[in-house]
Amino acid sequence: MFSSGLKNLLKTCIHTLWKLVQLLLFVIIVPPLINYASLKREAPLLGQHGLPYDIGFGQKLFLRCRGKGAPTVIFDAPTGMTSDIWLPLQENLQRTTTVCIYDRAGLGMSDPPLGSTIQQKSDVKENEPTKYRGMDFTVEKMSEDLNRLMTATSQQPKPFILVGADLGAIVARFYTQMYEFDVSHLFLIDPLVENLFDNEHWKDHWYNKIIPRLHAMQLSAAMGVNRILVLTRMINTQLSTTASNNIDDTNININHRQKHLLCNAAHISSAIREHFYMNETFSQMKLAWRMKAFSSNASVTIVNRRQYDKDLSKNLNQAWDESQEFLRTQLFRNRIQHRLIDSTDKYFFFNKPDLLESIIKDSINQWREQKGLA
Repeated sequence: MFSSGLKNLLKTCIHTLWKLVQLLLFVIIVPPLINYASLKREAPLLGQHGLPYDIGFGQKLFLRCRGKGAPTVIFDAPTGMTSDIWLPLQENLQRTTTVCIYDRAGLGMSDPPLGSTIQQKSDVKENEPTKYRGMDFTVEKMSEDLNRLMTATSQQPKPFILVGADLGAIVARFYTQMYEFDVSHLFLIDPLVENLFDNEHWKDHWYNKIIPRLHAMQLSAAMGVNRILVLTRMINTQLSTTASNNIDDTNININHRQKHLLCNAAHISSAIREHFYMNETFSQMKLAWRMKAFSSNASVTIVNRRQYDKDLSKNLNQAWDESQEFLRTQLFRNRIQHRLIDSTDKYFFFNKPDLLESIIKDSINQWREQKGLA
């Protein structure tokens, strides 16, 4: 009798253990497979608001241009973010001139850099000459990609007005250093500045807090957990359309695309690399500034919020303000216009595009008046 009871208990334990193994296998295998299939199905539908342009070397970048005429306004997004953040401004400005938004390599609807995937290497012809194009995910490579996209591939009308936020502002500056005759004006919105990591607190915050959070998000996306959290509305996307930012979501599908990217581990991996190689980007910017004088043909407007980030410590906000002052007074030596925006919203240019629209239009009209085109 004792033996029979022991056998039944053993059978119950084995059965329970098998159920747990089945549940574990389900959790480990099924969500990633469903997520992968969903990403493959969604990607072609969510990139229809623009086009992939071949910039050579087996790589395509996503570009969306609207409007016509010169100058061409080109928007460049913050670190790890996509062109979606500029859609409200593009919608508003396209009635005035040519306006282009794009995704940097590996982000959003753009291919990752050639060296990031084996598949893309096979797309390059055997006899095609190779060329050093800078380190992937650094500003040197980003500015060359942008030049090929806008001049060699899509051939947008010059000059360019470059509007960059955060990392996008560094790309705008570096581009102007390298291709000075292409650019008539820069708008640098809460720009990253190359001396920021001279402050150890900021460097520690960047590498030991921001990047680990992104790694956790990438793992969660790869396991399919993010899709579950998005479907149950337990996590929200960074951007969402509202009545104030004047986007026709039926045509552009921005909300769906933002959810798609939150579930896409490859996109998040590229965002991580942009963050990880920021120190190299800063070094490249410092070198460019020492090697070549900034173009006298391009005027510059720096746009800051009164407080960079209310969620950061006082020390970090103070160090950020010092970097902005260094940019204005030491690098540009006050040869710039400085605008303060009375907003604490990090993405004010998405949520309240009118705050930037008027000053960009002023720059467009000023250039046209100088050329006798007004």
